[in-house]
Formats: sequence, structure tokens, C-alpha cells
Amino acid sequence: MIVADASAVALTFMDPVHDPRVAEAHRILRTDPAWTVPSHWHTEVLSTIRGLWLGGKLDIERADKAFVALTAMTVAVAPTGPLLPRMWDLRANLSVYDAAYVAVAESHDLTLVTADARIAKAGVARCAVRVIG
Repeated sequence: MIVADASAVALTFMDPVHDPRVAEAHRILRTDPAWTVPSHWHTEVLSTIRGLWLGGKLDIERADKAFVALTAMTVAVAPTGPLLPRMWDLRANLSVYDAAYVAVAESHDLTLVTADARIAKAGVARCAVRVIG
């Protein structure tokens, strides 16, 4: 089981022409398809899909397929309420959203998979962080 953040999952919706990390994201996320995510995950992934569409990185057909794929994904959702103290501890180094992924991974002794190298570079996670790319 892993914690897959929105940046990692968003890569799987993209065309490899737009980002060379797409193939790696597919490979890593398919290796361990059991995911635990913070409660805001669906909203953040949907927001990312919208942003990719608005930015022209997804055409409407691909964006619609990404939306359907998101609605079909089965993930274990970790409530963030109990994680708020750890998320607050990370406030100086990570966004609240990124801190939630780290806190979930730490609390479940899981690896966080992300496309955001800043999370690993912050050096504050007490869990393994695997950066795509």
C-alpha cells in the first residue's frame, strides 16, 4: 500500500508528449494499486484535472476520461482530523495539502509517491518519499 498524491495521479491522465514522467507514473502506481489518501484527495485530483484542461494539457475528451477514471478509483480514505497536529507541525515547510499526504504516509508507515520534488527536498517527512521523475 502507498499514499499517491494528486500530482502523481494527475500524470497518469496526461499524454507522454506533454510530460516524460507519464510512463514512470503509470509504472510506479500500477506496481502498488492499493492506495491510502487524505480526505481531500478526490477534490484535489479533480482540481488538477480541471487545471490541466484549462492549461491545454488535456483536451476535453481526455479530461472527461480522467474524470470518469477518478470517479471509478477505489482508495482508502484517511480522515485528516486526527492528523491535524502533524500537519500543523509541518506548516513551515509544506503546504497544508502536502502535509496531509505526509501525515497519512507517516501514520500508516507507507511510502508517499509524488511528482512534487519539493516534498522530499523539504527533508521533514518521517516516511519514505518516492518522487516520480
